[in-house]
Amino acid sequence: DQWRHQFLLWTNLQEHQVCKFTAENKQLFSTEAGVLVTTYSMLTHEGHRSEEASRILREMQSKEWGLMLLDEVHVVPAETFRKVIAIIKSHCKLGLTATLVREDNLIDHLNFLIGPKLYEANWLDLVSHGYLANVQCAEVWCEMTKEFFAEYMKKENRRKRELLYVMNPIKFMTCQFLVEYHERQRRDKVIVFSDNIFALREYALKMRRPFIYGATAHNERTRILHHFKHSSEVNTIFISRVGDNSIDIPEANVIIQIASHAGARRQEAQRLGRILRPKQGSMGGGKTGEFNAFFYSLVSKDTQEMFYSTKRQQFLIDQGYAFKVITSLLDTVDRGRLHYSKKEDQLQLLSKILTVGHEQQLGDEVLRGDQEEQIRTLREGGASSSRAMTSLQALSGGAGLTYREFKTGAGTSGQAAAAAAAKKKKKPYNPYHERNHLFKFRKKYQR
Repeated sequence: DQWRHQFLLWTNLQEHQVCKFTAENKQLFSTEAGVLVTTYSMLTHEGHRSEEASRILREMQSKEWGLMLLDEVHVVPAETFRKVIAIIKSHCKLGLTATLVREDNLIDHLNFLIGPKLYEANWLDLVSHGYLANVQCAEVWCEMTKEFFAEYMKKENRRKRELLYVMNPIKFMTCQFLVEYHERQRRDKVIVFSDNIFALREYALKMRRPFIYGATAHNERTRILHHFKHSSEVNTIFISRVGDNSIDIPEANVIIQIASHAGARRQEAQRLGRILRPKQGSMGGGKTGEFNAFFYSLVSKDTQEMFYSTKRQQFLIDQGYAFKVITSLLDTVDRGRLHYSKKEDQLQLLSKILTVGHEQQLGDEVLRGDQEEQIRTLREGGASSSRAMTSLQALSGGAGLTYREFKTGAGTSGQAAAAAAAKKKKKPYNPYHERNHLFKFRKKYQR
């Protein structure tokens, strides 16, 4: 919808010349020239298609397109999405991305899949000219409570460690404080990101805020985003990693990150990009040092999350950004009005975490195309904390192999005996053995 709207806004094309090929709308322009907007998943889908979708895909493959415009081109090196290059024939390919980085080191494949890099702009240069918002980046350290940290250190809870440091009560109170501060004091629009679906629901339901994740229906998602953009009643939304790409929310100017995908540098930059739209009065450059957008990354101290946080920030640091570390945000805050400030509530939350089943979506949300990058990163020694269903055969490297027993080919018993005799080691040579002829001469001379 966003791409179609922009083409109609900035060109003289008519509405019937800009069509969409998605799961909900399957159209193809009837004129000789036009624009077709679709997704990677629609073109690379290998399952059953409807008759209408199959017909449009055949027509797309039969045409010679003038230009193929690939948004978020960093996903093209994935084994699934690179099929788009072979499915659609075009005279020219142009890729766009703000985060030219991948964790599986396949970003160089774009040189032969698409072509060489033509232009790259530094983010801070765009900020100084007023094309991007001036963002204050902060890493907020949250102490782990005694009970949560004790469970975190236990070996039997290793599969729930991520959930323990994400659901840290101090982190929960910090998130609540930042949301209320920016809503009431600054009248800001806040997005809270969480890759962990269990934590996403718990945070949103406890704070009574709407949330969006992969299973959210398209109509409900559109309704929530519409109220967030145009209504003063909805100033904060919780969203999973589906909000990393292809969501246009220019009104948002605050991001709070409570759970992320391990050490993914691209995800950190993409989430920051949700609030980089220039704000009112920022074009042409604002006052030096004046921040009009805020990015908070909440990290539980003394946990693996601190290592991941440092790795995630590398791409933004290369662009010139600096992260301010905040270690004592709640020291001067009245914690009594915050959720989970009482010890009995914290223990109840801890008990709920330890008893929750794996089938209740304990792990991170995994989108199509991300799983290939995670598997490849693991093979190259990278770190990843996502969970995926697979077989023991695939984990042991035996995918596609079979086990078979057969004889070595020693046919007759005589051949087997000869082979066994050949393997026997010869006795070491003993010059003083009685059967040696030198031993006989030695006895003769001794007499």
